[in-house]
Amino acid sequence: MSDWTVEDIEKLGEQVEAEAAAAPDLQALEQVRIAYLGREGRITAALKAIGKMPADQRPAAGKAANLARQRAQQAIASRRKELEAAQTRAGADDQLDVTLPGVGPELGHRHPIMIVLEELCDIFIGMGYEVVSGPEAEWQALNWTALNYPPDHPAMDEQASFYVNDEVMLRTHTSPVQIRAMRARHQPDCPVRQLDWRVPPMEVLGHCRCTPSPVRVVVPGRTYRRESVTLTHHDIFYQFECLLIGEGISFADLHGTMATFVREYFGPNTRIRFRPDFFPFTEPSADFSINCEMCGGEGCRFCKDSGWVEIGGSGLVHPNVLTAGGYDPDKVSGFAFGFGVDRLAQRRFHIEDIRTLYENDMRFLRQF
Repeated sequence: MSDWTVEDIEKLGEQVEAEAAAAPDLQALEQVRIAYLGREGRITAALKAIGKMPADQRPAAGKAANLARQRAQQAIASRRKELEAAQTRAGADDQLDVTLPGVGPELGHRHPIMIVLEELCDIFIGMGYEVVSGPEAEWQALNWTALNYPPDHPAMDEQASFYVNDEVMLRTHTSPVQIRAMRARHQPDCPVRQLDWRVPPMEVLGHCRCTPSPVRVVVPGRTYRRESVTLTHHDIFYQFECLLIGEGISFADLHGTMATFVREYFGPNTRIRFRPDFFPFTEPSADFSINCEMCGGEGCRFCKDSGWVEIGGSGLVHPNVLTAGGYDPDKVSGFAFGFGVDRLAQRRFHIEDIRTLYENDMRFLRQF
């Protein structure tokens, strides 16, 4: 409209109130706002046209235009509150509609590795052990040197392990927690507890000013190695480790603990076998096997006709490792053993491919 009159401007207020009240939803109400108060809206155009009116009409026209704008803003704001309240009520009515079918929460499932880990922890807690943990990004000094690894051991190569920097790496086993657990058993005021982890292992015992308490712990945790991923191997896997340190601990204690564990976990008729082996952190060392459950020890493809299935490694804690933990090897001794949890989960649930455990496929996990 090119020629505005005061009467035309006054009618705008009535028109916008009527259209706002008739708007069926928020989208239509927004179109009403744009049509009247937008950059090209009718009330906006009327305000711009006041300057072109005769001087005697401008005061009345300005007053009418401002009044029309106020009526438009109030009408639109009021209708918006009504529509929003209606939407809220509609949403609440939908939620409370008892005729709709129920939607229950989707229950989670325990991972097979966690099922095995929890059962292992329960067994050893029942034997008086404490469950402890340590960092997965570990000092090289604890992962290798404190555990009596020689400087030229092939496992320390970058092709075999994951390194963060020159001093930190992703742990290749849970054994570094042995050192952490031993030093934590010293008295609170003993310098060994505050000792830098990079102090040479043979110097640790010289800082001890107390008689540390015995150690009886198990260590479940995730470990990392540069390995080719196959049906039975993965570069990320879980280990479970046991450590006992005290006076007069012998291989007989190791055998008794292992026998109790395998009979509790694998069944009362399970037999255990030790064979000499070598590990830098134990002396003497042995791998341990159980009779094959597939063939009852008669020999089959699963056990490669031997009648035995290897589970893990074990041995008496090496004196150098005891020294690194601040224990005097002339006064105490101990044993340690460990094994892969993934392998136990594979056997427990008859999982052919170990990679299935880490794919997070809900079709697989819903089975547990």
